[in-house]
Amino acid sequence: MSIQNNLLNTDHSRCASCNGVVISDIEKNENICSNCGVVARENYHTSYSGSHAASELDRSQELQGQTSLMMYDISLPTLIDKKNVDASGKQIHRHVEMEKLRKLNKFTVSNNSKTRNLNKAMKEIRKITEILGLRMLIAERAFYIYRKALGKGLIKGRSIAGIAAAAIYIACKDAGIMFPIDKIGEHIENLDRKNIVHYYKFLLRQMKMNVASPNPYQIVSRIAERAGLGGKTQRKALEILNKIEGNPIVSGKKPVSLAAGSLYLAALKTREHTTQLRIAIASELSTITIRKRYLEIAKIIEKSDTTNSSQDKEGLDCSTVCMAKNLDK
Repeated sequence: MSIQNNLLNTDHSRCASCNGVVISDIEKNENICSNCGVVARENYHTSYSGSHAASELDRSQELQGQTSLMMYDISLPTLIDKKNVDASGKQIHRHVEMEKLRKLNKFTVSNNSKTRNLNKAMKEIRKITEILGLRMLIAERAFYIYRKALGKGLIKGRSIAGIAAAAIYIACKDAGIMFPIDKIGEHIENLDRKNIVHYYKFLLRQMKMNVASPNPYQIVSRIAERAGLGGKTQRKALEILNKIEGNPIVSGKKPVSLAAGSLYLAALKTREHTTQLRIAIASELSTITIRKRYLEIAKIIEKSDTTNSSQDKEGLDCSTVCMAKNLDK
């Protein structure tokens, strides 16, 4: 027990990766996380010269960065240092054998088909997300989906760029970001909307993923901003959406089309000048779709208003009769 206490001392600091307790290994001169096993930092003694110790500390800080899903090896690579020292810090004198091991390790990493595939997909996902201005969280989620698809053997014989684009689209939907699938395809050569939709449906089917449908209430402001419609029209469109919610006529329709149709009807009611073409361009739908949704929504609203007015009239008639009876008495 005393030997163990001499070799391992609990440090009061915490691990940067998992917030676990850091333990000092005095024999190996290292600080190790007791939870995840990451070497947090090395202890440098006065035997090192000042400049050498500083350079070693900088290198240690570079190597102890947190793991990232945007790396093919999740930032946990196998590295063979050029110092030729073992884990306990003892010098290794077999320089030729160590050099052969370094070359073999480098060749194994570069010659692995899975690693090459992940590297290519990582570059593709990073490029597209940076061009589109998407957050790193979306890129990491997309790369995670791609890695799972590769693990299931779904990439073989298919376009790496196509699967990567579909993974980005799924990641956007998971995060509640309404991003047009055409915008993703614009930045990939030899890949159109039809191919991305095919890979998107393929991933959902094979990986048994469920993507939540977007809420039309959240889409109204985006379409209105693109079409140049005011706040009054937006509020009216939200009221219309609230009235048609749960109606079987619009059940199963695309949320984007419902939001666009409601906006067009709202613009007519508020007398704000706009056209079906302008809203169709803003929502990236066809004018035919806008017209169909508008007519369906207008029919529901008209029926709802008629029902409410008849109920109000019946209530008014009933109250009039009651008042007349009271007067007779």
